Parts: sequence; C-alpha cells; structure tokens
Amino acid sequence: MILMRMKHLPRLILTLMFTLFFAGNDSLTSGTSFDESEILTSQEELELNKILSADRIRRLDSLLNVYTSVKGFNGNVLVAISGYKVFERASGYADPLRKEPVSSASVYQLASVSKQFTAAAVMLLKSDGRLDFDDKVADYIPELPYPGVRISHLLHHTGGLPNYMYLIDKYWSKNYPPDTEDVIAMLERYRLPAFFKPGSRYDYSNTGYVVLAALVERITGMSLNEFLQRRVFIPLGMKNTYVYSSADSNLVKRHIDGFRALKSGYLRIQESKSNGPVGDKGVCSTLEDLYIWDQALYSGFPISSGLLDEAFSPVRSLSGKEIPYGYGFRLRTYNKEKVVYHNGVWEGFRSNFHRYPESRNTIIVLNNTSTRINHELVSQIESIIHNYPVEDITRAMAGLALEKGCEEAYDFYLFLEDTGQAEQVDIERLAEVSTFMQQSGKATKAGEINRLISRIQGMDRS
Repeated sequence: MILMRMKHLPRLILTLMFTLFFAGNDSLTSGTSFDESEILTSQEELELNKILSADRIRRLDSLLNVYTSVKGFNGNVLVAISGYKVFERASGYADPLRKEPVSSASVYQLASVSKQFTAAAVMLLKSDGRLDFDDKVADYIPELPYPGVRISHLLHHTGGLPNYMYLIDKYWSKNYPPDTEDVIAMLERYRLPAFFKPGSRYDYSNTGYVVLAALVERITGMSLNEFLQRRVFIPLGMKNTYVYSSADSNLVKRHIDGFRALKSGYLRIQESKSNGPVGDKGVCSTLEDLYIWDQALYSGFPISSGLLDEAFSPVRSLSGKEIPYGYGFRLRTYNKEKVVYHNGVWEGFRSNFHRYPESRNTIIVLNNTSTRINHELVSQIESIIHNYPVEDITRAMAGLALEKGCEEAYDFYLFLEDTGQAEQVDIERLAEVSTFMQQSGKATKAGEINRLISRIQGMDRS
C-alpha cells in the first residue's frame, strides 16, 4: 500500500495544491456522490481559498505594513492564488504632499507594463489577417529607414533601432509634445545608425514599441487608445484603463501624479516631452482592471490561446542564443515554474505585473513614488505565496476530502505518516474548512472533512 501511495504522491501534490477543488466541483467519487446543492459557487471557492491561504494573507498584510511604515511605500498591491484574488490593499498616499490616500480606484501610469498591451494590439491584427509577424515594418511604414527590421524583431527587442528619447531631447524644439508619428518623422529625418543587424542580439528598445504603436495606427486608422478600447478594454470591462498621450488633446488625464522621494520629503514630477509617444508606455490602469486582464489571459479572449503560447515563449538570436522575452512580456523561472512578467519605471511610477501560469498565481504592485522597493517587495511576496509547504499539504488534504472523499484523503495522510510529514497537516485549518462547508449548506462535504479529522485524531478508525 505504501508503494502505491508513494507512486501517486507527485501527481497528487502537483494537481491538488493548485487546481483540484478550484476548477469546479462535480461530485465525490469512491462511492460517495453529491447532488447539485453540494457544488461550490465561485464565491464559495474564493472564500475557501482564503481559508486555506489565511496564513499567507496574514503574512502579506504584515509585510505591506512594514513596507508602508518603514520604507515609505505608496501604492496598491494585489495577490491572486490559484486564480482567486485573495489579497488586495491600498497603502500610503496617492499625493504625499497633500496627504491624499491611495484607494482601490487609484489609476496609475503603468510605464513599460504597457508593452504587453501594444503587443496585444499587434496579435489581434495578426488574428484579423492584417499582418504577419515576419512582415517587414517598412511594408507598413515605408519611410522608416531600417529596411531589414521585421515586426517580430520589434516585439522581441531584437530590431536594433536607436533611442527615440535621444532624438526628442536633442531635436524637438516645439512647444508641444511630439506624438508617435512625430517619432517616425524624426527617425526618417535624422537616420541614426542602427545598433546592430536585426535579429542578431537582444537590446531592450522603447523605440521598437513606439514604432509598433505607429504600425497599429497606420493599419487601423485609429489611435492605439481607440483600438485597444474597442478590442480589449471595453469588451473585458476594463473601465478605468486607457492609453494616455500628452499630445492628444482629446484625452482627459485620469491617473494620479508621480513623485520623487527625497530625504526631505517628496517632489511632484512634471510631465516630460516624451509623454507624447505611446506604445512603450502610456497605458494607465487600476489593480482591478489589471486583474481582469490577468484572468482574460487564461480564457482565450480576446487573444487566442495559441497566440498567447507564442507570446509567452522565448526566441533565439541569429547566433542561437536564447532571448527570454516574448511579445510584451519578460520570461523567467521561479522554483522551476515559468514566470511571465514585466516591470515598469517612468516619471515616479513603478509597476510590476507577474504571472505564474502553472499555479495561476499573480502579483501586481503599483507605486507612484520613485523608491526602489518594488522589486524587493515583489520578491518577498513571491516567497510567501510559493514557498509554503505546510499550507500546501493541508490544501492537498482538504482537496482530496472534498473531491474524492474521506477514504482517499486518509490514505494520503497515512503516506504522510509513513514519511514523517504528518505533523505538517493543519487540523485547525481543516476544521475551518468544515465549518465553512456547513455554513454554505454543503453538509455532505463538511461530513467528509469531519470524518477525516476524526480518523486523523484516532477517534474514528473505521
């Protein structure tokens, strides 16, 4: 029996820790069946996830208290575990000079996190049959003086284009900010040499994503904001998300200001001329809207799963070197799990959007002050939500009892006893699950948990 249990343990852990009873509850097997009244609603699944993640949530709350009171964090944090939002908090000030607090409705400039939305626009045009990733950019923007650059090069930062911000700083003398088309005109006029042959190496390029925004606008006849509103933001219900350009007089600024943190206090940052072009930055949003976007990336709408698989995959340079950047997303691993993410820094704003598709965990941190603590905070959150073996064993145990019944859950417990891990099962947490099931009208499920607890405690050896 122990050999059988050991054989199936890896599958149980991988499946149950993250998805088993959060993917829809049909019925218990192993001779125990439930009627429809025993199926958990989405809200009940969320509350159950919060119960099983209670220790993590407390640690997240304590962590943010420290970062706010000691390190001066001003911003919003959202954490989702197993696809469910379990922690969301606004902390500090939206305007530290006026002592105006941030709220769940605070809108932030996302900086380079915007690039995923520019890439999304390009992917939608690919789906529409209006472009291919291997197309030359000059086919759509003929005046661009870099004939070998393809759309895929710009998506992956392998195009080698010069820095457009240098052109603005050196040559833009008008009393209004340039827009995306003005950047194209400056690239054509000044013809700065490319940094390298397209595709030969990786070099993070804001210019590449401004050119992609221009490409979207040329093909659609709409601004990047208009196109994303029609195809992404409005269909998904992202009501507080828009693409801001200081060059567009029709846009009303709805996001909060950015600030520089000084030893003596805070300095409000004034917009620069570079706030006109978009694509590399410009998208403004809230925690809630970004969570909607995060969940949409699992749904196949508005972007197909096939295209997203491509977007979340690395490419290779001409020399064969792997480049850990997809379409608008950076790529890495954490504890052998793929992380699809991006960070942003712009005029006081710091943004972090980290997704863990296998576990369906998400970390979003938005900050409007130039403190260098976002990465540190994300790293701490990452450790809390992923390195938690005690809770995960209890989660697996509860999932087995709820989905398969007491007998299979107890068989798992016997394995833990055999391997010296039984002490990691949190009986109090299991009791909280039972209470919640009873309060939700799921008496049969509550009964399975109670039977499991009794057997673990030696009160029921039947």
